[in-house]
Amino acid sequence: MFSSSGRILKRLAVLDFDHTVCEHNTDIVVRDLLGPGGVPSDVQSILRSCGWIPYMQRIFRLLHQNGFKPMDISSAIRGIPEVPGMKSCIANLVRHGFDVIIISDSNSEFIRVWNDFNDIGPFIHTVFTNPARFDSNGLLELRPYHFQTECTLSSKNLCKGKILNEFLRRQHDERQIEYEKVFYAGDGKNDVCPMLRLGSNGYACARRGFSCHDALQSAIGKLEHPYLAKVLQWTDGHELNDLIWTELEED
Repeated sequence: MFSSSGRILKRLAVLDFDHTVCEHNTDIVVRDLLGPGGVPSDVQSILRSCGWIPYMQRIFRLLHQNGFKPMDISSAIRGIPEVPGMKSCIANLVRHGFDVIIISDSNSEFIRVWNDFNDIGPFIHTVFTNPARFDSNGLLELRPYHFQTECTLSSKNLCKGKILNEFLRRQHDERQIEYEKVFYAGDGKNDVCPMLRLGSNGYACARRGFSCHDALQSAIGKLEHPYLAKVLQWTDGHELNDLIWTELEED
């Protein structure tokens, strides 16, 4: 299927990862391997003064110093359940021609391990997240995805809206792909920025019971122009799948 300009027409699903694809926060699950009281106050102060990435870098060093091996960390990630129905939702979308990408403030190692263990890696077109890898001594090294200060809705290390816009531009300019529909599903406040950038062909899918929906509605109320995307709410992958296909059938 082609657009009037000759570009390939496709549909896109953009997913957050923690609390959207997998049920828990991957960083918190791994941090909790240290046990109650395992994070000293000086490390907690890093979170307040420097932000999440420096904090998790210190957490990974603590884990390494306390004898935790890469397989211990990977095992904890593999033990996180999926958001019910999300694996089948992703597979169904891809089988019907969707591109599915992940934009997450987790890290590449956690997402790779979880996706591979749950057999959804082959369905994901691209993962955008903070780079991470185990060094030769078994220490998990973490770096920020980028550094930005222009978006106040996002953390300095990762603006999901900027990433989404750049992906859409590259697909359009380099691969001659135009997305006629864009569904963005997330749960957190850092999903508001990309949702605000959706146009009339966009669907902001906020997970019910999390902070995203209220934060999005608040941000929409402050806009100086009409918000053209449609806001949907979902609880699990089964409902999200049904919502997407209902919207496509009604269009």
